[in-house]
Amino acid sequence: MTELKAQSSEKEITTEFFRVFENEPMKAMDYAFSTNKWMERNIDGIESLKTKFKDILPLIGDYYGYEMITEKSVGNNLKLISYMLKYDRQPVRFTFVLYKPDDKWQVQNLNWDVDIDDELEESAKLNHN
Repeated sequence: MTELKAQSSEKEITTEFFRVFENEPMKAMDYAFSTNKWMERNIDGIESLKTKFKDILPLIGDYYGYEMITEKSVGNNLKLISYMLKYDRQPVRFTFVLYKPDDKWQVQNLNWDVDIDDELEESAKLNHN
């Protein structure tokens, strides 16, 4: 794990994540999880998430950046922020759950998936009435 870094805003975490991600995706994930001291108890889950992502990198091509998809809040101290990462072959969604138990934000959960286009198609079917 990397050094624990407390953040005063949730945007600082995602900004730093994507700054590091551009050149070192695995190190960016380590950074995200390092914001939460409790994540040390879930090393196997974190390593699995990173390994699966490392395995798809050769299959999705070059990275071209990211854009925010959605942001949802529960109160003032729990947020979900979802981003679409633009790769040559297909988009990848990264979803952060950020929590502020006291005065600093931390990553409560971080996941990625490649189902974003399937959900878009399903959404179009549901709204096509």
